[in-house]
Amino acid sequence: MSNKPLVQFVNVSREYVNGEVVTPALRGVTVSIDQGEFVAVMGPSGSGKSTLMHIMGFLDTLTGGTYLFDGVDVSGFSEDHLARMRKEKVGFVFQAFNLLAKSTVLQNVLMPTMYCQISRKERMRKAQEAIAGVSMEHRAGHFSNQLSGGEKQRVAIARALVNNPAVIFADEPTGNLDTKTGTQILELLAQLHDDGRTIVMVTHETEAAHYASRVLRLRDGLLESDTTNGIRQRGGYNK
Repeated sequence: MSNKPLVQFVNVSREYVNGEVVTPALRGVTVSIDQGEFVAVMGPSGSGKSTLMHIMGFLDTLTGGTYLFDGVDVSGFSEDHLARMRKEKVGFVFQAFNLLAKSTVLQNVLMPTMYCQISRKERMRKAQEAIAGVSMEHRAGHFSNQLSGGEKQRVAIARALVNNPAVIFADEPTGNLDTKTGTQILELLAQLHDDGRTIVMVTHETEAAHYASRVLRLRDGLLESDTTNGIRQRGGYNK
């Protein structure tokens, strides 16, 4: 494991401007996340938790401060450079799954590999390995609109894993799932963490946060608390 943090925010701020109205989303947040951590980000609506994740995942840019990813200052990177970082360094899992309805499981998971300079055979190997990693190989030929919500989220996780990213960002990954299915997805994320994956998960559910090893709480764009779960609680998720 590297001695330097994987993700490091130093006094990061983000403001959105609409005409003469300036809305601060983050107000000078300083926080570090090491490789191999499972971090839950919590806070009420408007607290800045999604903005924090979007900047960390190169979907948004900061207004002030410094963002270092694996020791490299990415604060001033161009949009093209950030797009490469998104493709090569991070994987995303969204509440709404964001799968292509008329594409198969295999085709959906293959999508991120299309931009990699590797052979089709290697892309197929990577996709099949990712699908097997979430126990969905028996559904590889099914269209995503034929899947249950839990199966769709497993496919979304496989798609996030396929390029072996440095970190997986999960934005309310259980938000569209029932309690039993949500527990299964959280157990899967916990297993990926046990296997050495770095995971940052935005959630509003306290029980879901119990699966993380650390919890960041935001309020009004500020980091309100940063606590470590002494013993991660598994199997106790309730909506």
